[in-house]
Amino acid sequence: MPKITKPKINVSVPGNNDAKASDVGLGGKDESGLFKNITNDESAKVHRKSAVANLNTLEAEFTKTSVDYEALTKLIFENERSLGFVMKLEPKIDRTKYDEKYMSLKEEADKQNAIYVEILKLEKSFQKDFSAPTEFKKPEVLSFRGDSYSSHSQCYCRNYRSEEKTLAEYDASKKQYEEFAGQLVGYKNTATQTIFANMKTCIANGNNYALFASKENLTKEVVEYNTTNRAADPKKVIKRCEDYLVALSKIETDNSLKLEASTLVALTQAKATVTKIKVEAETYISSGLFQKYQEKLYVEKIAKVVLPKAGSKNATLEAGAITYVKGAEYTEYLIGRKDSPIASTFRAITATATPYVKKNEYGLPLYEYHELWVAFKGKDGKCYRCAVYASYTYKGGGTYATVPTWSGDAPEEMSCLNVLK
Repeated sequence: MPKITKPKINVSVPGNNDAKASDVGLGGKDESGLFKNITNDESAKVHRKSAVANLNTLEAEFTKTSVDYEALTKLIFENERSLGFVMKLEPKIDRTKYDEKYMSLKEEADKQNAIYVEILKLEKSFQKDFSAPTEFKKPEVLSFRGDSYSSHSQCYCRNYRSEEKTLAEYDASKKQYEEFAGQLVGYKNTATQTIFANMKTCIANGNNYALFASKENLTKEVVEYNTTNRAADPKKVIKRCEDYLVALSKIETDNSLKLEASTLVALTQAKATVTKIKVEAETYISSGLFQKYQEKLYVEKIAKVVLPKAGSKNATLEAGAITYVKGAEYTEYLIGRKDSPIASTFRAITATATPYVKKNEYGLPLYEYHELWVAFKGKDGKCYRCAVYASYTYKGGGTYATVPTWSGDAPEEMSCLNVLK
């Protein structure tokens, strides 16, 4: 608790032109009976009356169930000012009876006013540093406390402008505030109590969010993701687990969250679940099961690959297609792609019933072509199919070249059982 010092009050006194006690002389009578050795100075009389009225107000203030500390601070200041004038005008005055009533009240008022000053400082800090939202939000766990403003603005128990403030500091300040408020008479600030209520809601929201990340969202983002993706892509599962573990650690250590013991247990269990899934995905890869799964999928994939149905029969074109794929041009193409060279060909089919015509932007023909497919075996022992095109350049006048130009697409693996289908 900081040291509380009694506030200093600067009291102005009359100037050199004010009346002197010696100019008036003793002999006046004080109506309140609280002063002796007074003078007949009218100005002093006014200030004495003011001091007595202030004393009565001060006594009445401390009988209330709630003290107005703004008014109390002003009251002490004004009364000290009045007494200062009295002492200047009547330096021989006896104020013993007045002080018997006043000094104990002033001492208590000074003490409480000093506490009130500290309370105002704390209230200002609550408003600045702990402006808590009450809406329960569910920011993306995987991007919790990311670099974007939206991630920061979704903080639960701290203001975006003062992210360095921790809930430990809030707890300490709130405890100090309550201790101070307990020493005042009926003091209560509605705005501050609203902040405390918002913080209570906010802390509950923070725990609910941590539980959401540990249970509901964990099930969706990790458990179900693992079920859907591990067989085909365990590396994605491993990355998801690594990212989620980081997110859980951020939640666990975040200064803006005040997590209950049960919530921390849930986070620990969540991390154990994620770690287990990550290890299982890693084992799935290292054991060779993932490789076998990929091989199985690939076998199933190539088992579906067959040559298209023939659109027509053209022995000349089919022979030309086989010659093309076995030739230097296509062989060089395969080498450039790092595909297996051709060991032998099986057959070719003509997919087109009539040739396709390729036209330019003005609708004029450029060439016509036939589409053919060739099945072959590579030197790697696998079977493939590829599309081959026999193109005839347009010569004009409705005629095309009689000798085709050959080209082909990349090969696609197929099951050797399908080459004759």
